[in-house]
Amino acid sequence: MAEVLPFRATCYNSNIVPDLTPVVTQPYDKITPQMQADYYQASPYNLVRVLLGRKEDGDNSHENVYTRSGAEFRKWVDEEIMTSEPLPAFFAYFQEYDVPGQPGERVLRKGFVGLGRLEDYDARVVHRHEQTLSGPKKDRLELLKATRAHFGQLFMLYSDPKGEIDRILDDISIKAPWKDLTDEYGVRHIVWRARREQEITTLSSRMRDKPLIIADGHHRYETALAYRDLCREQGDEDRRAEFAMMTFVRQEDEGLLVLPTHRLVQGLKGFSPGAFRKKTEALFEIEDFSLPADNPGAALRERLSQSASKRAVLAAVAESASKAMLLRLRKDADLAK
Repeated sequence: MAEVLPFRATCYNSNIVPDLTPVVTQPYDKITPQMQADYYQASPYNLVRVLLGRKEDGDNSHENVYTRSGAEFRKWVDEEIMTSEPLPAFFAYFQEYDVPGQPGERVLRKGFVGLGRLEDYDARVVHRHEQTLSGPKKDRLELLKATRAHFGQLFMLYSDPKGEIDRILDDISIKAPWKDLTDEYGVRHIVWRARREQEITTLSSRMRDKPLIIADGHHRYETALAYRDLCREQGDEDRRAEFAMMTFVRQEDEGLLVLPTHRLVQGLKGFSPGAFRKKTEALFEIEDFSLPADNPGAALRERLSQSASKRAVLAAVAESASKAMLLRLRKDADLAK
């Protein structure tokens, strides 16, 4: 049973930070060193100073990126650069974005932000689809311990074929937005507060029987679990550690798109195209083809598009950008080997 609750969000004080554009960032794991530098330059209150601060020479166990993040966040709260909402609320959160690879096509994804109770996976309330790495979890746990606050969203999916919850969100979105901004990638983020008792009660009750799937944020979720367990071990009676901020999006939402991803592997020591082909043939049917010199990328995409209509297919380009291979998994392939 999922427990989803409203909360008193801590947010930028509009009297001090009237425009959110200079202070928002991308998720921590998307921030490159150049992006970090740009965010630092954008505003003294940019969230990167807490979310992913700079390391400095001489950092030690007492003075480091995490202690500075904690001190910066407490300073912002003390100076009322960030303030807490006076009343608990859910937050209807719509994202309007361009579809990559489809010029002129723009879609709207609907969801809402609330607190979700942290559940161990074996409770079968929250479900994962990927494994995690210890490094990012250790990093985020140190930040959480230093700040005692969540700064990133957990992207959770739930099923609602009839769209009952979306209809509630549509009713909430009729009024003027609470926050409305467009980020550096052209994504428009629109937020409305849902504070009426009926809205809160209905959203909480409708989510109660929903299994949740982590669409994105596995490291953050498991970090939150680790912090919850740490607080329990220390006898912390503050039950806020039992919950984390989550964005809930309906699986059937038309704005929830799953797009292909491209991976470029390069610089492999001792890589041999011949050896790669020999080992690959045991698992894949291979079809060789040539690429034109003037626009090999477009030709490769077109060939993939044509081939994928029949069966899932991969493309490999090695040795020369003029030659490529299509790889289709053999029906009798033994992936356990």
